[in-house]
Amino acid sequence: MSDEITVSILLVCYNAKRFLKGCLDSVREKVTVPYEVIVLDNASVDGTADFVQDQFSWVRLLRSDENLGFTKGNNFVARHARGKYYLLLNPDTVLLSDITPALQLLEQDRTIGIVGGQALRGTGETGISTGWFPTALRLWRVKNLWMQPTVPHGSPESAAYKVEWLEGAFLMTRAENWRALGGLDEYYFLGIDDIDFCRATSDRGLAVVQCAKVRYIHFGGYTPSRAKFVYAGFRHYHRKFSSPAHRRLAELVLRVGLWLRIAIFGVWYGLTRNQTIGERWRSCVETNKLWPQMAP
Repeated sequence: MSDEITVSILLVCYNAKRFLKGCLDSVREKVTVPYEVIVLDNASVDGTADFVQDQFSWVRLLRSDENLGFTKGNNFVARHARGKYYLLLNPDTVLLSDITPALQLLEQDRTIGIVGGQALRGTGETGISTGWFPTALRLWRVKNLWMQPTVPHGSPESAAYKVEWLEGAFLMTRAENWRALGGLDEYYFLGIDDIDFCRATSDRGLAVVQCAKVRYIHFGGYTPSRAKFVYAGFRHYHRKFSSPAHRRLAELVLRVGLWLRIAIFGVWYGLTRNQTIGERWRSCVETNKLWPQMAP
């Protein structure tokens, strides 16, 4: 790899050993521009750090004694990055194509601030990795936030489509944009940070686009234990970006929706003793208890 780095690829890991080989091997195989890979191990207990050190000597390894979470972790890694562009890449991803088409969009079009790729699920099916901003009315169902891009940005040859936000599993931006925004908002521990970063970038007058030529597999998925982070994240998002009236409406939608989920999952679990439903119910109950503590 060249001493002159074009793209810094940032990976924040917590107990991700089972995914890392596939991810790092795909980077080595697919990426053709000068790059560096920086891996931060967030105090994993599965041997992730030692695995990277032993098997991937070409990777810059950083270790944390505590779990910094996704946002603080990426901000920490970015302070060590030397590239003109940053690519946030989840460890549970596998690149299926070169990242050059995404990079070219940022290099050739200064109106673009962030580029993502086309995600596939672990089954190989096309996934949806882009979405609408979480207005109060869309928060009735989280699924309302997802979108399939249809509006082209630029020439048809670029295969770029304008979106409002894209998932942080594959998110490429200029180092300049990252520094202008101060990186990721560290209030978020896990989730919603990608929506926030895309919104902040849009507020700078820059477009967020998906490049259909760049494809990757993302194995990750939502688990009920993340509910408290998601609710806290949406509340923080609206405190930052919404008018007082819209913020109050969003708070109402989130709270009523949470209460309905507690009631529905509680009855469902009581009748069926289904453990998956029970986990969802307990997660919602925990989130409700933590509600007063979610204000920053």
